[in-house]
Amino acid sequence: MTDMSDMSGATGVRGYTDAEIRELLQVVGAFCEKEIAPRAREIDETGAFFPDLMRKGAEIGLQGLIFTEDLRVDPAGFAPAHETTELISSYSAAVALAFGIARLHGYLLARYAPEPVRDRWLPGLIDGTAFGAFALSEPHSGTDIRAGRTVARRTPGGDYRISGEKAWITQSPAADFAIVLTKLETADRNADTAAFVIPLDTPGVSVGRDEDMLGFRGMPMAGLGFDDCRVPEEWRLHVDGFRGMLEGLNLARLDAGCYGLGLLRGALRETTRYVRDRQAFGRPLAELQLVQEKLGRMYADYLAARGLLRAGVASFAAGGGGDAHLISAAKMVATDAAMRHTVAAVQLHGGYGVHLHYDVQRMMRDAKITQIIDGTSEIHALMLGRAATRADWTAAGL
Repeated sequence: MTDMSDMSGATGVRGYTDAEIRELLQVVGAFCEKEIAPRAREIDETGAFFPDLMRKGAEIGLQGLIFTEDLRVDPAGFAPAHETTELISSYSAAVALAFGIARLHGYLLARYAPEPVRDRWLPGLIDGTAFGAFALSEPHSGTDIRAGRTVARRTPGGDYRISGEKAWITQSPAADFAIVLTKLETADRNADTAAFVIPLDTPGVSVGRDEDMLGFRGMPMAGLGFDDCRVPEEWRLHVDGFRGMLEGLNLARLDAGCYGLGLLRGALRETTRYVRDRQAFGRPLAELQLVQEKLGRMYADYLAARGLLRAGVASFAAGGGGDAHLISAAKMVATDAAMRHTVAAVQLHGGYGVHLHYDVQRMMRDAKITQIIDGTSEIHALMLGRAATRADWTAAGL
């Protein structure tokens, strides 16, 4: 496993004290209250992307938290980055997703891209002027990544010709480039793989129609097509494609867990405010034991998921792509809890809960998406179940 110093590989590693993280979260909280909260409903209703919020977030350093000044990965930045993701998601999961995937794309560039490619795209990701896409899934093989059919074939001149298609690619309609997983030479299941950083204005690349979604509205999503697209060798990441993208996927799964955790936090915030103010039978709803029991379970699940996610983030920051079982468990527990308790929040709001002017219904729709992206809850349970059947339960851990 790669240690933290190896992941950084450069000067400029910051590190954060607890006091600095608290100060950062105060700044981000003010940004959420001033900039995100007033826009969250409009973003959801219109489905319009929000590049201005990305630039404003960049001014307080949100996209750059996991990078050093010389554009290397700073492992100390993962903990505060995921704290901010949770906080932002409690106001708008769509906005949190945009910041999370900017760091994901930047992580892969900083770790594995040739220096000219890294220097072309990473500064723009950090300052909110460039946008990327993570092109992994395909129409016929969503979770089964090995079944992908997008192929890069080397030409006599040493370049590659890429043909295939990708589906459900978040932010692709607004993106400047995509990091694309391909097979090499053949679509065989066990073919060698590569990942390429491809500008989306490259001849042979097409971007599909932005698709309306149940949740995370405001984050555009479309398919990508590659029709004999010529790609130079210099755009290839310096890592086995499958391994590098799975490493990125582990980071995306942690982010997805944090979106769910933020939605759970938002549901707690909005519901406790509501039940304190809402009267029923001559007293506040908050005094009813049934309501208290529901909120108690919501709070307990929030604390449990938060602990798992913190452990998962720490494992990723330690290098080697993180503890896959721990990350799967954290993602599954957080997103399933988010779905369960945002439904409860809607129920506790009664008739108001299904009204579009109340945020809990948006949180419930967003929570459903978190259970599906970056590996469904069922897939994570399956992977953990397989690990459990192989585990030596007389030893610690799996």
